[in-house]
Amino acid sequence: MIQLIDSNVYIHGFRDSAFGETLRQFHQKHLPHLVLSVVVAHELLVGTANATRERSLRRGLVEPFRTRQRLHVPGRQTWEMAAKIDRGLRKRMSLESKLHTRSFANDILIAASARELGALIVTENSADFSIIASVLNIRFTQPQEAFEIS
Repeated sequence: MIQLIDSNVYIHGFRDSAFGETLRQFHQKHLPHLVLSVVVAHELLVGTANATRERSLRRGLVEPFRTRQRLHVPGRQTWEMAAKIDRGLRKRMSLESKLHTRSFANDILIAASARELGALIVTENSADFSIIASVLNIRFTQPQEAFEIS
């Protein structure tokens, strides 16, 4: 099963060494089935504090996925699916403020990418992906559950 890890899981791993070690072990065990979304890479790169951390992120995460051709760049169909998700959610007035945030727009694109790939999203943001799942059949799970499955 292909799995796409959300940026919040990587960030948790960067900040918590024990969780980071579990994530590294998960990566090693499942690398052939992992895909890195360029949307996730973008979110992580935006959050780098300085050029040294950016180089480290590129070298340690982005480049290995690119080299293995496991870096997913959303194509036209993915963008069209994301637009359809957005339109479906805009019909719900209670979501208007959420739909104006960049992070939620990125989550929509990540969900569309995962759907296109048939991937399971590993995320700590079940709330947003539950909202998206109300208009698109996607699969997502918490990292602890994904790590236990492995």
